[in-house]
Amino acid sequence: MKRVELLAPAGNLETLKFALNYGADAVYIGGKLFGARAYAANFEEDELKEAVEYAHLRDRKVYVTVNTIVFNKEVDLLLKYIDYLYQLNVDAIIVQDFGVVKLLKNFYPELDIHASTQMTLSNLESIKAAKEIGIKRVVMPRELSLKEIEKIKSVTGIEVEVFVHGALCVSYSGQCLFSSIIGGRSGNRGRCAGPCRLKYDLLDDKMNTIASNMHLLSMADLCTIDHIKDMIESGIDSFKIEGRMKEKEYVASVVASYRKAIDAYLSGENINTGVYKEMMSGIFTRGFSNGYLYEKKPDYMSYVNPKNKGVPLGKVISIDGKKIKVSLSNSLSVGDGISTETGEHGYKVDVLIVDGKKVDEAHKGQVVELKKIPVNYGDVLYKTYDVKLNRLFSVSNELKSPVDVFVNMKENRHLNIMIKNNDICVSKDSKIVSTKALKKAVDKDTLIEKVASINDTPFFVRSIEVDMDEGLFMPLSEVKETRREAVEDLITKKLKYRSPKNIDINLNKLINDKISDLKLSFYTEKEEHVKIACALGADRVYFNYRLNGDVLKNIICYMDKCEIIPAFPQIMRDELDDFQREIKNIKEMGFKKVLVTNLGLYDAAVKLGLDVCVDFNLNVSNSLAVDFFDKADTITLSPELNIHQIEDISLRSNAKFEAIAYGRLPLLTMEYCPIKNLKGCDKKGCEEGKYFLKDRKGNLMKIVSDGFCKIKLLNSSVLYMVDKMNDLKKTGLSYIRINDTVESDEEVRDVIKAYKDSLEFGTYDLHVENYTRGHFYRGVL
Repeated sequence: MKRVELLAPAGNLETLKFALNYGADAVYIGGKLFGARAYAANFEEDELKEAVEYAHLRDRKVYVTVNTIVFNKEVDLLLKYIDYLYQLNVDAIIVQDFGVVKLLKNFYPELDIHASTQMTLSNLESIKAAKEIGIKRVVMPRELSLKEIEKIKSVTGIEVEVFVHGALCVSYSGQCLFSSIIGGRSGNRGRCAGPCRLKYDLLDDKMNTIASNMHLLSMADLCTIDHIKDMIESGIDSFKIEGRMKEKEYVASVVASYRKAIDAYLSGENINTGVYKEMMSGIFTRGFSNGYLYEKKPDYMSYVNPKNKGVPLGKVISIDGKKIKVSLSNSLSVGDGISTETGEHGYKVDVLIVDGKKVDEAHKGQVVELKKIPVNYGDVLYKTYDVKLNRLFSVSNELKSPVDVFVNMKENRHLNIMIKNNDICVSKDSKIVSTKALKKAVDKDTLIEKVASINDTPFFVRSIEVDMDEGLFMPLSEVKETRREAVEDLITKKLKYRSPKNIDINLNKLINDKISDLKLSFYTEKEEHVKIACALGADRVYFNYRLNGDVLKNIICYMDKCEIIPAFPQIMRDELDDFQREIKNIKEMGFKKVLVTNLGLYDAAVKLGLDVCVDFNLNVSNSLAVDFFDKADTITLSPELNIHQIEDISLRSNAKFEAIAYGRLPLLTMEYCPIKNLKGCDKKGCEEGKYFLKDRKGNLMKIVSDGFCKIKLLNSSVLYMVDKMNDLKKTGLSYIRINDTVESDEEVRDVIKAYKDSLEFGTYDLHVENYTRGHFYRGVL
């Protein structure tokens, strides 16, 4: 059975070394630019070089994240950065933006591309298409089940990377606008502020409270160490640990645990994984779950505490003045951290009293006296920092690569030292020849000692063979110098630096005379709203028919009134088993275009000759991505672009572009369902938008299902641009879109009429109290 890769995160150089020293086969890291963890320490250019050297000299791999969306003004900087990574000979680039894929395939075909989970390749057809365009590996969405992953691997043969441990995002990666819309810090730009970890209330449409003051979107941490066998046998190529924001002790403990579990399975050894789970929990946990491996809707969440909850410490049995007594279910040491279950109160233990005496450590079963914190009798306290465990993982033994050494020392010939390391072999001759010793000869033991003295290098001598004549002399300084030069040659061969390409990309010049007759498009999932939009003169209607062909047939009769384009759900997994057949059926009904939401649909539609409209969730944010989707009829640009960025893209291409100018944007799209967990499944009510999350400011965000139990959380404020039509007309857009989500028939009529009037006459009659301009005038960080 092949060896599965254990892939570890590293937010800085020290953590990278710890990850490799504790058993990781590869690490993924980010530079200061274009990484999805902008708030990690990350690596300066010289640190990137040192990181790659440390890994490569020890036979390990380094993957570098370039997994954010990129703006046009950043393309030159992006190119210089990628060229530097190319020179370093990094093992792969992890990518989200399709424009970056285009750049890499055109100019850096030597670099392997790994599709980030941010690319949302959530179905078989999308991954087939990714392989066709040259992507070597796909990081699976965390939401996919083990069965889905196994099928994808067996059908495509593409390298499959799967998260096995760490924090879980509640939203499909690449489909979250929550932090972006709420505070301007885009998750697609690596600057997520984590609003999903805040407290919310769950309400119904009568404003009855179902759950209150809880972290209702906070996922428990993923831990799959109990399922190593299933995962290896499913064909997964790489086990990925999450945590570029975590400390070295966390990374070391998790790597060590999974290294042991993987090796144990491969060697047929049985181990108690509970021991390792307890150890990892002692460093950091929000509680452990299997994620989505075996269930589509996880029910175990971290509703009470979104931070490190630690491990249960003991129960409060006495509260007296400024002191409490706790009956321990776990050990406790001076220097440990403790907290309440919610994590809102806690401290570092500096005094520990047992039976009236100060102690450094107390054990399970003992009663300890502690400084008081806000607790009640019977409450359970938690140990959130284990000083001994952290001390254990704060040191590591340096990883080294084995070499086999062959030494040849013959009279009147140059000393030869040959070093073999894996498939690399170097040979070095001394500058002078060996001669007959007049006094003291070099003996075999001394020669071995001097040649094998490489402790200050990335290597260790696994074996050494010496073929020498007796009674020879050579200065030991020359022996050491020959060894040093041989090691240097080996290092040079292993690093394989490349020369810069110095490529210069010029984006298409602005088309100053581009004629753009701005038109109105309308998106809906409701058949009745298609009729309303056609009757009121919408130029184009996207109809998400929820893969129901009978419903789609019902609106064919309206095609003579306006352009009707079938649309697909934002997230697709196993809802549709044959994309090409579905697209073919649409074509046979007489439709000329489709609105696609994933790479697989785009590929299928292009191959079948339909005109393709690319939806906003594909995150097109630069002209390189426009070139990637060069077969598209229309591209709906990312809602994270400001008005100047939209103009800069649209005026560099003759393609048609669209922007959403009205509607409640989806803050996130998720498999997790708070309604199912906290009330019980209500499919009808969920699809009708009868439930809300209320934030700490009182904003009500509707929860709606897409018809396939994918849950969307909608912005409480409506994107409203009806009074900014002149600004929109200057951008070069071909369409502005009204995005219908939970609007009533009357609301739809009012909005379409107002936008039509504003477009044609500059006047409108539409009043919206709670509105937003989105990112049109601010953009994102």
